[in-house]
Amino acid sequence: MKIPINTNQFEDFIVKNKLFGKTRESMVQYLKNWYEDDKEHFLEDMWENFDTVMNTYNFENDGVSFSKSYSYESPLDYISVWIKIYDNEGDYCVKYTAFYDYDLNCFDDTMSG
Repeated sequence: MKIPINTNQFEDFIVKNKLFGKTRESMVQYLKNWYEDDKEHFLEDMWENFDTVMNTYNFENDGVSFSKSYSYESPLDYISVWIKIYDNEGDYCVKYTAFYDYDLNCFDDTMSG
């Protein structure tokens, strides 16, 4: 089967548009808002305060995908970018995912365990 995507062009697209850098900026804001709005659950899920997470945890660029959701009246095309977060001992904490339209505007994001 021939994949309808040129993988070299896909990689160039990721790099040219700095998708992981853009997603990392959104992730930092998400983590900051979460910490400020619900410190108790942040500490429960992340095991440390915001500053410790940002300064000692590992953030691993994990994936990028083009997707089509048929859950909408008109199918929705979008790009997903996700980063996994590991604590300073290498234990997995959560995965942050940002969703972009084709103009690279982030329209949603989520954190999952």
